[in-house]
Amino acid sequence: MTKRVTGVVLAGVLAAGASVVVSLAPAVAIPIPGGQATTLFIPGADGVRLNAVITAPADIADGKNPLVLQPSGWGMPAMGSIGSAYKLSTGEDFISIEYTARGMYLSSGEVDVLGENDARDASAVIDWAIANLNVDPDRIAIAGGSYGAGMAVLAAAHDPRIKVLVADSPPGDPAQALAPNDTPKTGGPIALALSGAATNRYSADLVERGIDTILRGDGEAFKTLPSRELLARSIPALNANGTAVFLAHDWQDSLLPVDPVYDLFDELTGPKMLFLQPGDHSTGGGAGQIVGLPNPIWDRAIRWLDHYVNGAENGIDSEPVVTLEPANTGPYVYFDSVAQARAELRALPLSAPSAGVIGADAGQSWSQTLFSAPTLAVAAVPYVTGSLAQLGWAPAIPLGAVDRQAAGVWRTEPFAGGGLVSGRPRVDLTAVPAGPDLTLIGILYDEAPDGTGKPITYWPLTRHGLTPGAPTRMTWELEPTYWNLAPGHRLTLAVTSQDPVPFQSSTPMGAPVTLTSPSTVDLPVRGS
Repeated sequence: MTKRVTGVVLAGVLAAGASVVVSLAPAVAIPIPGGQATTLFIPGADGVRLNAVITAPADIADGKNPLVLQPSGWGMPAMGSIGSAYKLSTGEDFISIEYTARGMYLSSGEVDVLGENDARDASAVIDWAIANLNVDPDRIAIAGGSYGAGMAVLAAAHDPRIKVLVADSPPGDPAQALAPNDTPKTGGPIALALSGAATNRYSADLVERGIDTILRGDGEAFKTLPSRELLARSIPALNANGTAVFLAHDWQDSLLPVDPVYDLFDELTGPKMLFLQPGDHSTGGGAGQIVGLPNPIWDRAIRWLDHYVNGAENGIDSEPVVTLEPANTGPYVYFDSVAQARAELRALPLSAPSAGVIGADAGQSWSQTLFSAPTLAVAAVPYVTGSLAQLGWAPAIPLGAVDRQAAGVWRTEPFAGGGLVSGRPRVDLTAVPAGPDLTLIGILYDEAPDGTGKPITYWPLTRHGLTPGAPTRMTWELEPTYWNLAPGHRLTLAVTSQDPVPFQSSTPMGAPVTLTSPSTVDLPVRGS
């Protein structure tokens, strides 16, 4: 059999290889330390050509080789996983095919946004590898980060030949990620559009959805994408296939939130592992995937692949199923399931905002009108808040300076012995809207004795078609967290109708928003 070369290549060599591919000359194998590499086009589904970088051991003709696909992230070229690919090829003897999704960079076609064509492309790459490389058809895996993680989830659910899945920061539900609870994000859709503007080819339908979300504030524009609820729809197939699933995510991910992974992980029935740590989108695992630096996510992921594909006795199968680093940093904690990690919810009545008490007398009757305006209560600055939290520098704001005419603010008593927030807080407010559209954003803070607060978790809710002047229940969960409270700290909840840094609001600026009893917050907290 003809030897094919693959491995990690210096940027200049890859650029030279790319020019060879564009000219349609035969792919040239390039030796690299411990392996070999090349770049070429691979046929996808329906005649689409997928640009790929292949890395492999030095000699793949000696016996059948394990295969790992590594689809690229959004706006990333095929070499976006070159760091993990090099480690897998030179250290664990994998043939690694890193390829760019259809419609991106040199790959032909239009962006499919994790649709059926993307799934069929992955299967076509496997078919090609079996036919052209010395691949063992019983030892096939897929791994990716960000959009590539979504591609990996999609492909593993679609093709039972994929025995092992690694997904770091996947888009568990792309529609909810871009417009959570029908609330369009301010920066996420724009960032995705701009990051692919020069390299991606969008369909007219996708362009229209983006315009509706970014310019018209339509929180439902992406709801009919085939990739909606991607992880939830994939789990039955992953379970039926017996796929060994490794998932990782960052607690403060402002682009592709952690909640689908957190909420659905326990539904997996095959071999599984979950790793969560503080950080923003892909900041936890990016260095390990892209450049191969030592990394807690990808070091584990490579051992996961080596064990469940190659049968390596490296002990990963006997390690804890769930590993969490607290969202405000600290030692790892270990659990057998996500359910075991959650704290029991405490249902706590809220007083009128003017009193600002969490855990008020449940029999109190109250009503208070606020006015819609921005305040200091900012849920998150995308990529800044989470990245600082990963470094242990979560930003704090003076909670006493939050305008009480524009936001409701409630506080618990201090936790004298400290505490733990673990799970998803739930806000249940009775609101009287002035118009048919209402957005509320809930932010839970860790308030220190000096009155400054660090954001623990947050999330918005938008409702349309409301009856002006009629009381309506506004009930929603905030993002999951695992956060340690220091002794003497308290929990503070802020609810505002304007937070323009992360979200577009459907509440008209200056509109009255009346909150009334009964209103409660359910806190997953231990300690007193």
